[in-house]
Amino acid sequence: MPNLDNILKEIDYAINVIFESKYSNKEDNQLDDRDKTKSQMVMRVNHMGEVCAQALYRGQALTTKDTSITKIIKNMCIEEKNHLNMLSERLSELSGRTSRLNSLWYLSSFMLGAYVGTLDKNKSYGFIYETETQVEDHLDEYSLKLPATDVKSKKILEQIKIDETKHKNTAKDQGSIELSKSTKNLMSVTSKIIKKISYYI
Repeated sequence: MPNLDNILKEIDYAINVIFESKYSNKEDNQLDDRDKTKSQMVMRVNHMGEVCAQALYRGQALTTKDTSITKIIKNMCIEEKNHLNMLSERLSELSGRTSRLNSLWYLSSFMLGAYVGTLDKNKSYGFIYETETQVEDHLDEYSLKLPATDVKSKKILEQIKIDETKHKNTAKDQGSIELSKSTKNLMSVTSKIIKKISYYI
């Protein structure tokens, strides 16, 4: 059972993730209004995804009893936080905003991660493997949704995908097992619903 000090640290971390934004002094004037609006919506969804990733892994790290898993997951979180900052800065350049429901997304993802942390090691890594597999597919899909003129955003998503693939391979190397088809489908359906909402809100 996590102690109070660790819980308070996680609350502070969550506030930082949800409310701290990286602003850019530059404004992207290369895109017309239509393309800029499209890019704002696409990148908002990706930003939301990184908020959820932080929450999933922080929750998992909090409840797992395996210190080796905690160390690996927290290293992943550092890279995911870099992704979050990149996306936040890009949204600023696009004069866009983050999802208004990020607090809800963080809380629900953290609770799921906390549950996963109680599972045995192979299942815990299996969850990471499947999460990152679905993230790879998502990044490919949403990269195609970007306007052809928004080269910078596409490059950001390509860079993020490199790290996500590394995380997936790390989970595999640590002995991840394949999740059931029903679990994978549930993860996919839930993700699609959240993405659809965040695209607009």
